[in-house]
Amino acid sequence: MKTITCNYCGSYDHLTVNHGPDLLLNRPGNYTLVRCLYCGLIYQNPQLTLEEMSDHYPDNYDPFREDIRTDTSLIRRIDASYGLQRRRRLFMKYASRQGRILDVGCATGLFLNAMSNHGWQVTGVELSPYAAAYAQRVFKLKVIVGALEAARFPDTYFDAVTLWDTLEHVIDPKGTLSEIYRILQPGGMLALSLPNPISWEASIFGNGWVGWDRPRHLHLFTPAVLRRYLKEAGFINLKTKSLGGRLGLTLMSLEMLFNSRNMPLEKWGPRIKMINNWPVRALTLPLYWLAEHLNRSNIFNVFVYKPQ
Repeated sequence: MKTITCNYCGSYDHLTVNHGPDLLLNRPGNYTLVRCLYCGLIYQNPQLTLEEMSDHYPDNYDPFREDIRTDTSLIRRIDASYGLQRRRRLFMKYASRQGRILDVGCATGLFLNAMSNHGWQVTGVELSPYAAAYAQRVFKLKVIVGALEAARFPDTYFDAVTLWDTLEHVIDPKGTLSEIYRILQPGGMLALSLPNPISWEASIFGNGWVGWDRPRHLHLFTPAVLRRYLKEAGFINLKTKSLGGRLGLTLMSLEMLFNSRNMPLEKWGPRIKMINNWPVRALTLPLYWLAEHLNRSNIFNVFVYKPQ
């Protein structure tokens, strides 16, 4: 790990936001998230190097999901299918045109496969060899293993670039956005989804909120901080739409909160199963709808464009 300065403004000055272990995968170590006193960016400091990061993305990492149809749980199949189609429809609502799409951090290729089935020419970039191989083998997708910058795509090549839950994982967000601007065609769209550190659940769950996800989340952006990043990179016509993970993410935060308090699995596991049912999902929908409407949900989505 190495001590760093703020990626956005270069300042050394910060305050600690939270500190603790990996509450999601229970891997060893303690990690600190800080907030820059000048621009408000939240970032891990000291920060993992690229080589160290690979140890924290095992093959069973939750985002490396297999084909939805293979899941034995009906609830999980419905959840995953609904979430994927909801994301695809939201993307299509804001897309400036159809053509070539690049998904950065494409994991096992579920989104790219859905877009391919709707006529897009798809390419992925993924750091995990396991996830990339799955996308290549199962969906026959073109996925490049490695970092975006190393792929060296041609200038103005893509009509759209997506980073679904990815920008918070990259070491140099400013450099990544600059590279995306280079490879986008004029008028092309960049779509991002990110954890929202000003969400209601971030306040409710505190150190156990799923969006912190130490040590994998290297940077977290409030909507205001992200706007400054995107404007500086040259993007225009920003549109924001909250799209929370609803009960699934709330239950993940509950699990992480129990882990932070060293509660044994046999004590909290049955409680989680008791809550995870259709009646509770229906009763909580109005709360999630309100959070999304007020941009206080766990996840916010942003769509911006490269000037013509």
